[in-house]
Amino acid sequence: MGCDGCCDSYTPGCDCSGCGNGVRGFLDGMFPRLSVPWNRMEFFAGAAGFTGPMNYADVTSGDQRGSGSFGFYEGFNKGVSLGFFGTDLSYQSGVRFLQANLSGADFTDESRKQIFLTNGLFRRVDWGLQYGLVVDYLYEDWYFRSNLVQLRGELSWKTQHCDVLGFKFATGIKDDDDLTSVVDASGNTISNNIAFDSVNQYRFFYRQMLSEFGSLEAALGWTDDSDMILNLDLGLPVHRNVTWDTSATYYIPDEQASSADFMQEGWNLAFGFTFRPGACKGGRWYSRPLLGVADNGTMIVDRQ
Repeated sequence: MGCDGCCDSYTPGCDCSGCGNGVRGFLDGMFPRLSVPWNRMEFFAGAAGFTGPMNYADVTSGDQRGSGSFGFYEGFNKGVSLGFFGTDLSYQSGVRFLQANLSGADFTDESRKQIFLTNGLFRRVDWGLQYGLVVDYLYEDWYFRSNLVQLRGELSWKTQHCDVLGFKFATGIKDDDDLTSVVDASGNTISNNIAFDSVNQYRFFYRQMLSEFGSLEAALGWTDDSDMILNLDLGLPVHRNVTWDTSATYYIPDEQASSADFMQEGWNLAFGFTFRPGACKGGRWYSRPLLGVADNGTMIVDRQ
């Protein structure tokens, strides 16, 4: 692969030995240059609207006031090739910051702040067996505070025609409880202790790989409580380094579980851009993170 198709010396199969000619080679000889593995990095930002069981105050048995959430997110994801004992495993680490309900809600004046952390191992291939296992952490500060942890994974098979069939799962490994503080209809502040955790979920999916790191994915799943999950993700290439990303997840509650089904319903709709400053044409980057950083579509929180 020539220099025009090569991002830097970290890219598999790239030979950039001749890229230091001319002015760039002169400057590299005069000044020390910090080598940044840009081809391992993904930076993303956008807007998201979402709701779920935690969007309802529920301070008393008769209080059904709720408020959807809308806000903005930004973050990054990074992959690093490991090569332990001759294996082709890689490590990924990323963070997502989200700010929502900037003007408060019907039952609180507080804005909603979330921090998602994702760390784990994965294997990405040209074709064959792919897999990944990550730990997701969520810190949330709204009318309550929470620290939740879940285990999330993917097992899939990629064909030589860029089709991917697989299975995803997520299971909570740390729940939490906190003292909520909300304002009732009369303007009085009411406190109530609640417990919550992340929903155990299982999804079968199909993914079609597109050019320039793009992809189209559809999934159908369920939870331990017989709820259904529908998901559609689209990464549309707009430049060799940029994709336009849209994600829609719909969490459908079991109608037999509760009379107030709308309080158990959840959805997440996000759209934004992902920028890969060192992306190579064709997407042959084996340490590119397999699993995205968690969000409100992959980590669904419910009351216990």
